[in-house]
Amino acid sequence: MPKKLLLVMALSQENAGNRLGALGHDIIYTGVGKVNATLHLCTALTGRDLQNLVVINLGSAGSHVHDAGAVICATRFFERDMDATALGFTLGQTPFEEHTYLDNGLAIPGMPQAACYTGDSFVTSRHPSLRFDIIDMEAYALAKVCRHFGVPFLALKFITDGANGHAAGDWVESVVMAADRLCEALEEAIPHL
Repeated sequence: MPKKLLLVMALSQENAGNRLGALGHDIIYTGVGKVNATLHLCTALTGRDLQNLVVINLGSAGSHVHDAGAVICATRFFERDMDATALGFTLGQTPFEEHTYLDNGLAIPGMPQAACYTGDSFVTSRHPSLRFDIIDMEAYALAKVCRHFGVPFLALKFITDGANGHAAGDWVESVVMAADRLCEALEEAIPHL
């Protein structure tokens, strides 16, 4: 049975000209941030036939490691703004949960892979103690929802900026290119799902 794909994006701006819509898969837009991502994906999955479904997060991200314009496959997910170190937990670890990160992202052969650090802030400078491969505002929440529902999860991120002092301006200029590059990456990924 062929896979059913549910494309999940934060913003319609990441799908300029509805380029990804032309592929014929369902798309939901969650809005920005972990709470919006969780709310909208849970709503979309509740009552849906989950057999043979793959959730695919497509979107923009910053990076301290990868160049702008690259599409990276995120396979591990960290909650970068979770800080319960005062209680003895590792930075990024949700209190009383065993693992400090999620590792349920599908890997696509031949596509660069990295860890994604999700938080509810737009990053414009380096973190004092963490090295951020990819930085976004939704993927950790989406990965956690997919793990809960038992649905395979793929995250493909278009790098728009260096998560530095120029990040806000770079994002505005670069996000319009995201749809074309993400469409190409998705077409490359589909045969491996």
